[in-house]
Amino acid sequence: MPQHLIFHNCPDVVKDRIRDYWAQKQSRIARLLKPFPDEQQHLRLMVDHNPDGYQVRVVLVLPTQVLVAQSKTRQETYQAAIDEVIDILAEDIRRHKGQLRRERTYRKKQQQQTDVATALELLEQDIRQQRREFFFDLLRPILRNLRNHARRELIFAQLEGNFSSDEMTVSDLLDEAILRAWERFQQRPPQQPLDQWIGGLMHEIIDEREAKAIPAISLETEIPEDDPRFRVASGWILDNEPFWGDLDSLTLEDILPQHEVEEPWDAYSLEEKERWLFAQLSKLPKLQRRALMLYLLEGWEVEEIAMLQQRSSTEVRADIETAQTFLKDQLWQQVYQRQT
Repeated sequence: MPQHLIFHNCPDVVKDRIRDYWAQKQSRIARLLKPFPDEQQHLRLMVDHNPDGYQVRVVLVLPTQVLVAQSKTRQETYQAAIDEVIDILAEDIRRHKGQLRRERTYRKKQQQQTDVATALELLEQDIRQQRREFFFDLLRPILRNLRNHARRELIFAQLEGNFSSDEMTVSDLLDEAILRAWERFQQRPPQQPLDQWIGGLMHEIIDEREAKAIPAISLETEIPEDDPRFRVASGWILDNEPFWGDLDSLTLEDILPQHEVEEPWDAYSLEEKERWLFAQLSKLPKLQRRALMLYLLEGWEVEEIAMLQQRSSTEVRADIETAQTFLKDQLWQQVYQRQT
């Protein structure tokens, strides 16, 4: 990231020390900015010194917003002033990233529901005329945003022992949900959007499966890196719907969007991070985990999740907070073990 350091009333020898101290501290900001292209970032650090002490101001230019932070009071040392402004800037970055995630998830949800609403009249027509293949062919591409949710649910089902590896593909689960939607279309709740109703059908399909003779993951057992339960095949999606793109990886920023992780976490590969997240989330009660995923990754409102799970909004909201607290604790333990 290009940086520009500006000094006011600072002796040359102090300037060099400030540069060195800033170089030691800026890695924290760099970790928070990883989602943004490096060439689209620019930081300007201004250090002002007078007899009352040091004050530091930072202007961070991102492709989505300009963030400005300043140490609240003059500090006796430049180290204290830099530490304070880094804390303020880090909080602003986390808040901004959380806002971007919410906006992105909301747009995805709105687009999905708009797509479904656009096709609803034709789907109803196919039901009346008993044209099942027409119904399937229209609904499949409209449900493209459900494929990531289907993948995650299948991986959790494999980790819990309800499915053997690759027993059901993402395409299989979507097809089975569409078939049930065809069979029960007239009984769907009128106040529930069609895509959310079909998401509930996917949960129903998975929950109907009885645990097989394959072991679920133990809380104490370390999972091998090549464990096949972390993988789910896409199925017909790859051949018939190539424009859908690749399935999304599960990331920590999806689940803890405003949480600041320690440096050792960056040493893991993207695949290692995703496996760890799936392993930890699989330890949560099913309803709690689903509430968390639907709220953060699918953009559902707490009230919508409560309707699906036939629970109160208070229970759902408490479950989301509990699940995030659990994951933060597990992450701290993981990072601490790495450091020691």
